[in-house]
Amino acid sequence: MMPKSVASADARHWIDSENVVGRVESSWRPASAEEGFEIVRRRLFEPLLSPDNFKQRDVVVRAFFDLYRTQQQEFPAECRNADYEKRMQAAYPIHPEIFDRLYTDWSTLVKFQRTRGVLRLMAAVIHSLWSKGDRNPLILPSMIPIDDPRVQFELTRYLSDNWVPVIEKDVDGPNSLPLRMDGEIPNLGRIHACRRVARTIYLGSAPTAGPPTTG
Repeated sequence: MMPKSVASADARHWIDSENVVGRVESSWRPASAEEGFEIVRRRLFEPLLSPDNFKQRDVVVRAFFDLYRTQQQEFPAECRNADYEKRMQAAYPIHPEIFDRLYTDWSTLVKFQRTRGVLRLMAAVIHSLWSKGDRNPLILPSMIPIDDPRVQFELTRYLSDNWVPVIEKDVDGPNSLPLRMDGEIPNLGRIHACRRVARTIYLGSAPTAGPPTTG
């Protein structure tokens, strides 16, 4: 059983995800992505209580929102809407794009149970990041540690068995192509660019791509 911990630099409040995984086996009603923000935050994080907590949240969200507005050609138009900034605040410290993919693409899978599946996955993600001392201010799709066995299990249990070797070869893991490319090209490896791109593509495409082929 993991003790409650607080990440000081980014005001992220981690709680015992092992205990949460056990509790989510109870029945949950279906939820939208917006409802999922609140459910996941309430179950997996301690609440923001102090003015400083809210200030740090707003600083992080504003930095991302300003980036989306100033680099318009790089991001979808919806990211520049004022409502999107509110969505980021509601989902903090998880980027709303993760919820959008899980509650739309992944929820089309027959065995994926929206709220329960999201909670199980995010509990594993949070536990992995916390254990590694991750201090990033926001959990992005590119930061989901698919090389972690527990996270990988939650991202493959609803898919065909073919996906496991594909992940190990082309997405994330000690012998994966993205990791090797990051090691061979210093400018990319400095920010783990190849692995982050591969993780993001996997999250957004695996549920709808069909069974992969290897070889």
